[in-house]
Amino acid sequence: MTMHILAGDIGGTNTRLIFAEVSEGDQRIVAEKSYLSSQYSGLIELVNIFLSEYGITKNIGAACFAVAGPVEYGVASITNLPWVIREQYLVETLKIPRVKLINDFSAAAYGISTLHDNDMLTLQQGTGINKELLNRDGVVIGAGTGFGAAHISKRNNHYHIYSSEAGHVGFAPENALQCQLLSWLQINHSHVSLEMLLSGKGLLTIYHFLNEVIGMQESFKTHEAMQKNDPAQIISENALLQDDGLCQKTMDMFIDIYGAAASNVALHYYPVDELYIAGGIAPKIKTKIMEPRFIDAFLNKGVMTKNMKKITIKLIVQDKVGLYGALLNARHLL
Repeated sequence: MTMHILAGDIGGTNTRLIFAEVSEGDQRIVAEKSYLSSQYSGLIELVNIFLSEYGITKNIGAACFAVAGPVEYGVASITNLPWVIREQYLVETLKIPRVKLINDFSAAAYGISTLHDNDMLTLQQGTGINKELLNRDGVVIGAGTGFGAAHISKRNNHYHIYSSEAGHVGFAPENALQCQLLSWLQINHSHVSLEMLLSGKGLLTIYHFLNEVIGMQESFKTHEAMQKNDPAQIISENALLQDDGLCQKTMDMFIDIYGAAASNVALHYYPVDELYIAGGIAPKIKTKIMEPRFIDAFLNKGVMTKNMKKITIKLIVQDKVGLYGALLNARHLL
């Protein structure tokens, strides 16, 4: 018997939707498309447009949507988008009997099981993982429009995923320069969250700090490019090209903060065997993430440094991991 499922990955910047047929353990992707979230009033409008564009009229048995924000009792508010999504309203309006909302990093955690070896790059091979263990734990983190994290608990080959709002914890500086950054931000913000720095906007914040407070000179070429394009993209591109000192220093600070935050999350759930880096930014700057700087910041945990060396760290370069995780959840709903 063939059934149909719908899944989506809803972020502050992009919303991805996917429609598939499933039967007898087989799955076939029928339609898939990405949309700019800000151009639409809500998820209902977007789903109807997607179904109409692909001429999908068949009954949908189940749907799962990953959302960039907390899900509480079947209701989700997108952190960087003025959308409120309700499972029951989706059931009634879209005429889909089973609908589930999950946090986007929970979806990424589920999606890891669908990935292949070439979808990930190993940054550190842990010294402590025993691949024969049926029970082991991991975490997935990532910076993009915001910052997210989830805990993965594997018990007898069954995965239990626990979401979080780790991006909104307070930023913890690790050195004198980062202390200056925190003090500067506290002039205008009563709470300085991790997400304010580990995100696309965070890159620009660090850039302005280094320019305005530390006094690093901004090039006219970079300034002009930022007026026409995404500033985070310009900073990243220039840092990778190594032709702009301010952009390079911005990226160095960003990676220092990223590595330290990754080990902080790992310690919150310790012991863990694996840490996965997802999100939209890391794959775009993978050559910088793979340099020693990230691992050095990750390992800088004093008496816990040896424990940090036990953790295998993998960078996910498949940007659809959250979408695949939502699709897997939709299939389970059947």
